[in-house]
Amino acid sequence: MKRSKTILIGFILLWVVVFLVLWGRTMFKKGSTEAKTPTDIASVDGVEGKKEKDASISQPDQDAVPVRCYRVSRIDFKDDLPVMGTIKAAVEINLKFEINGVIESINFREGDLIYKGDLIATLDKKDAQLKVNYAESKLATSKVQTQAAKKKLEIFKSLYEIGGIIKAKLEEIELEVKSAELQQESADIELLSADAELEKTNLFAPRDGVLGSKDVEVGEFVTPNDKTATLYDTENVFVELGIVEKDIDKIALDQRVTLSVDAHQGEVFTGAVDNVFPVIEGKSRTLTVKVSVDNQDVFLLPGMFARAMITVAEFTDALVIPSMSLNRTDEGYKLFVVGDNDTLSSRIVQVAYVTTDYTVIEFGIYEDEIIVVDTPQELKDGMTVNVIEVQEAGGE
Repeated sequence: MKRSKTILIGFILLWVVVFLVLWGRTMFKKGSTEAKTPTDIASVDGVEGKKEKDASISQPDQDAVPVRCYRVSRIDFKDDLPVMGTIKAAVEINLKFEINGVIESINFREGDLIYKGDLIATLDKKDAQLKVNYAESKLATSKVQTQAAKKKLEIFKSLYEIGGIIKAKLEEIELEVKSAELQQESADIELLSADAELEKTNLFAPRDGVLGSKDVEVGEFVTPNDKTATLYDTENVFVELGIVEKDIDKIALDQRVTLSVDAHQGEVFTGAVDNVFPVIEGKSRTLTVKVSVDNQDVFLLPGMFARAMITVAEFTDALVIPSMSLNRTDEGYKLFVVGDNDTLSSRIVQVAYVTTDYTVIEFGIYEDEIIVVDTPQELKDGMTVNVIEVQEAGGE
């Protein structure tokens, strides 16, 4: 019990000491404030007044809107649409034999250059040759029969003239001669047919080109319905390109096209839009465009992957500005021009051609004028701006 009283008294004394210390510090600060002289107060007021004055002087600079600008100039402008496609032959011919038979030889490999009249493949000629031999033999027999009938006719004519036979017998022999002549003609036609069939055992190139896929092998039986190989006309090729829906309205016939292929790095090939398909593909949602390309050196082969650039618009010595400087309003396309004392004035311009990045202006601005490109806030006529950058045509 005695110990508890001692702890309580010690705790009360501790609180008294803390209170006296805090009270003493408060009285000391109050005395310091009252001791300040009028000169000190005036000095403090003077500093604050100077700060307010400096703030009022710098206020106009703080109101100027920082903007990035562009100097209008005349340049040659071209808008190219990048697309991808595949090289295809202008003419693709499926080579087939006209008769049934077994492949005896194939004289070319895939990718070989072939000229008109070259023998590409042959069939086994044994059966066709037998037909030719038979037709020749039959023709020879019919010729002999015709000659014998004519000799007989000459004899009977002599007999008739001396009255040895009646006229009916002479007419009978004349019919025999005519029959023999008809049989000879028939045998002659049969021989021609057999020769034609023998010729059909050879498969010749109908034109110059490159041999594509080979679909048969030696020893294989083929019919006229079976494709032996494909011949591609590579002198004139075209590129089949797929144009997405949003770019369809940019495409027109005869537009200039440049293209490149991985097989010939650094080579640039030129062509023109030759055909625009009237239907959009259902799966890819693209419009097919055919571009004709001259291929005299046969550098471009069917199946090659091509990267193409279609020139959809081209202007010479045109006023070109960044598209982001334009605002579309009910009155038309509007932009802001920086005038004297960095003051803005709005201008309605006539646009000739618009892309995502650049716009060709027909009229409304002049060369060397400074226009606003980028601003952090809405601009108004008469507003003062702080030009922090002026871009030039062709600059970064």
